[in-house]
Amino acid sequence: MTQQCDVLVIGAGVIGVCTAHYLLEAGFQPLVVDKGEICAGASYANGGLVAPSSWTPVTYPGVARALPRWVQDASSPVYAPLACQPAYAAWWTAFLRASRARAWTRATRTLRQLAARSVDLYRELAEAWEPNEPNDGFGTRGSLQLFLSASGFRQGAQRARMHRTSGAAAAVLGPEAVQTRMPWATAAVVGGILYPEDGQVSPSAFVQGLAAHVKSRGGRFQTHTEVLEVEAAGDRVRAVRTTRGVVECQAAVMAAGAWSGRLGRALGLRIPVQPAKGYSYTLPRPPHFPDMPVALSESKVFVNPLGSLLRVAGTLEFSGFDDRLYPQRARLLSQATQTYLGFACEPHAVEIWRGWRPMTPDGVPIIGRSPRYRNLVLATGHNMIGMTLGPVTGQLVVRVLRDEPTGFESRDLDLSRFA
Repeated sequence: MTQQCDVLVIGAGVIGVCTAHYLLEAGFQPLVVDKGEICAGASYANGGLVAPSSWTPVTYPGVARALPRWVQDASSPVYAPLACQPAYAAWWTAFLRASRARAWTRATRTLRQLAARSVDLYRELAEAWEPNEPNDGFGTRGSLQLFLSASGFRQGAQRARMHRTSGAAAAVLGPEAVQTRMPWATAAVVGGILYPEDGQVSPSAFVQGLAAHVKSRGGRFQTHTEVLEVEAAGDRVRAVRTTRGVVECQAAVMAAGAWSGRLGRALGLRIPVQPAKGYSYTLPRPPHFPDMPVALSESKVFVNPLGSLLRVAGTLEFSGFDDRLYPQRARLLSQATQTYLGFACEPHAVEIWRGWRPMTPDGVPIIGRSPRYRNLVLATGHNMIGMTLGPVTGQLVVRVLRDEPTGFESRDLDLSRFA
C-alpha cells in the first residue's frame, strides 16, 4: 500500500502531536506514524510539569566530580552503569564538554527562551482548544521546590535569582512559609523556592486530546507502524518504507524521542540521543493534598496532582534500552516522598511505569534540518522537559520547513553543534 502526504511525522508523543497541530495550522496535511500507540512512550506517564523554571540542564559545572558516583551507585538519582563502556564514550565526552561553564550558560539561556515561549503557546492552546475535562488541559498553579540540605537550598536560591533576572517570578521561602504552601512538608525540609508561573497538565490526557483535535481537522495518525528505511533522491527524502506500506512525502519530521539515535543510524545520521530510563508512580491523591506540583530537589523527583490522582516521577538510568523494572530503582521515588512529604508511594500505587527519556549531551533538544536530507527536520532529544517544550517545538518545526527565522542561532538547536 502506498500513501501520500505533505509532511510525515515520525513519532506520536507530545512532540509529534504538537508538531502535527502546528503543521495543520500552517496549511500542511500531516500524517503521524508511530510504532506503538499515540502517547505510548515517555509522554504517557511523565511528571506533567509545564515549567518555565525547568531550564537548568543535567550538565552543570563540576559534574565530572559526580560522574564516578553515578557509575557505581545504583541508589543515586542519576545512575550511569554504561558510562565507561567504549560504545558510549563519545556521548559522555560530549556531556562533560557541555558541563563547562561557558557551554552550560549558553544551554541554560536557550532552554529558558524555549520554555518561556512554550508556556505562552500553552495558554493560546488552552483558549483555542477546550479539553474534555478541566484537569486535561493546561493550568498555572505554580510549583514549589523543596530542599533537605542547606547547600542545596543555597543553590536553589541562586537559581531563583537567575530566574528573576530573566524577568520571571521566583520567591525564596523559609520553613514556615513552606508549611503554609505545602502542609505535607516534613520537618526535614529546610526551605523552598516558589515559581508561581509554572503550570501542569495531565500528560496522556493532554496529548491524546490534542491528537483527537488534530484528527477532527483532517490530520491523520497511523499507529503500530514502524519505519524500516528511507528512500531518498539526492539530498531529499522521497518516501519512507514502513511495516504498513510506503509513505511518499514532501517532507518528514523525526520526533521519535529516545529511538531517534537508532533511527538516525539507519539514515546515515549521527544523532547523539541516549535513552535514560525514568520511573513514575500513579496513586490516589492523598486527602487535602494541594493542587501545586512539588519538586523534591535533591532526589530529582517531581510530584504532580492530576485530579483525583497523584503522579510521582523521577530518576535517570543510563542503561540503554533495558526495559526491566528494577524495584530498588522505583523505590527511590517512594523513599523521596516519605522523606520530604511523609507518605510512601508503594502501598497505594495504581500503576508503576518506566520509560525512556531522550537525552542529548548538553541537555538541549535538537530542532533543525538534517545535514544530509534538506527536507528532513529533526525534533528530538528533549531530555526531561518534552512536555514543557512540546508546543514551541511544533511551532519551530513549521518555521524551519518554511525557512522562516526561528529566533535561535544554528549552534543553539541544530544537530551541527555536535559535529
